[in-house]
Amino acid sequence: MRDFFSEQLIKKNSSEADRKKRMRIIAVAIIASILIWQIFSTAAYRNPELSSSFTLLALILIGIVVFFSYKRFQEVNVEYEYSYTEDTFDIDIIKNRSKRKQIFSINVAEIEIMAHIDDKEHLAIYKDLPLEDFGSGEVLGNTYVFVATYKGKRKRFIIEPNEKMLNAFYTDLTPRRMYRK
Repeated sequence: MRDFFSEQLIKKNSSEADRKKRMRIIAVAIIASILIWQIFSTAAYRNPELSSSFTLLALILIGIVVFFSYKRFQEVNVEYEYSYTEDTFDIDIIKNRSKRKQIFSINVAEIEIMAHIDDKEHLAIYKDLPLEDFGSGEVLGNTYVFVATYKGKRKRFIIEPNEKMLNAFYTDLTPRRMYRK
């Protein structure tokens, strides 16, 4: 066992799906705010003595809708942090540069194969496996796919390790399981 530690931060680029999700969040917030205002305006019209209370309650509820919509909107901004410590590879997801959660951890010995995403020769037999993308969303020179059984399911995982991390993978996986570009 050798002492090794490396970290890397990958910012996920906004995809069309992310833009659509943001638009849905905005649309739901606008519709909910209009509905709340309409309901409480009608109630205030029917009960003039309570109109200021209904107006205040409507504004409070609209503020709550805007707050939670803003929080959901911010969660679309995603970064991944790779951490390679000795023989363990971890991936954390960071939402809006503040909320961190570990989403993946594996012993490198459990990786079946690792190859560049364009390496069709070595990855062809794995093309039907489900895919998890922990990269930026672009195919770059350092975009790699590895295959492993994680939580009882065999999957492909996309990552974008830097040169230092690639060298560590190469050392731990041996040339039989790691195909560098």
